[in-house]
Amino acid sequence: MKSLTASNKNLFTLIFLALVWGSSYILMKKGLVSFTPLQVAALRILISGIVLLPFLGKINKKDIPSLIVVALLGSGIPTFIYPLAITKIDSSIAGIINTLTPVFTMLFGVLLFKTEIKWIQVLGLLISLSGAILLVLLGTSETHEISINAYSLIAILAPMFYGMSSNVLKANLNHVPALRLTSFTFAIMMPFAIAVLFSSDFLSRLQTDTNAFSSLGFIALLAIFGTAMALVIFNTLIKTTSAVYASSVTFLMPISVLFWGIASGENITYIHFLALALILLGVYVLNYLKK
Repeated sequence: MKSLTASNKNLFTLIFLALVWGSSYILMKKGLVSFTPLQVAALRILISGIVLLPFLGKINKKDIPSLIVVALLGSGIPTFIYPLAITKIDSSIAGIINTLTPVFTMLFGVLLFKTEIKWIQVLGLLISLSGAILLVLLGTSETHEISINAYSLIAILAPMFYGMSSNVLKANLNHVPALRLTSFTFAIMMPFAIAVLFSSDFLSRLQTDTNAFSSLGFIALLAIFGTAMALVIFNTLIKTTSAVYASSVTFLMPISVLFWGIASGENITYIHFLALALILLGVYVLNYLKK
């Protein structure tokens, strides 16, 4: 009964994270109304870092290299990737691409962390990658003609980085409390975010753009709930389960992502659903048909 309760708790945690992170892409889009992709990303990191500063504590020096890797790949670089990608692709496409996170988590686990893999999991990888290829080649064109959108390829870098970060966290930082871990990753990124923000025309936009404070409010929501709070919960989930299990939050995210995409008038077509179905089928095969 105890294990069932723990299992249910993990499932509810996944559902909660899916709802929060699934809403992140539309919040980024709202932030881009007044600010550049770099400014949206820098504000997200800065606000999250400020929220988490009170929870900084002592850290072992030997953990610093791994913390830097997790900060860059799990919080830093993807935070800049998605606002840039969303300037040229729909937020719903970016959300669907993020469902590749468990695929890359498993792939890097096999290649770099000696995770065992069976032939059925190789099949799952190939199925998911076929969905991503379909989305890249057809899903970003209104006529569905074959073309490569560079910005969808840029978006694919984010789940790659997430996959590597999750493996490093599980292998090297499992002993660090989740709240302290998350606080340090953002503390590492804050100086860079400040430099990016105040070397740009951020203050000018804040003073002259009539929608600036509205956009700033959406970014604050994204930072506080979709970043700081959600990452603490996610890091806790990795520590109590596994990197692959935690990354399977992306199974559920597309429901929220597609809802917001449709609500905001994005061009959602059968190609998006077909690509999503292939990616999720591959992830299911990868995680649940491995025996």
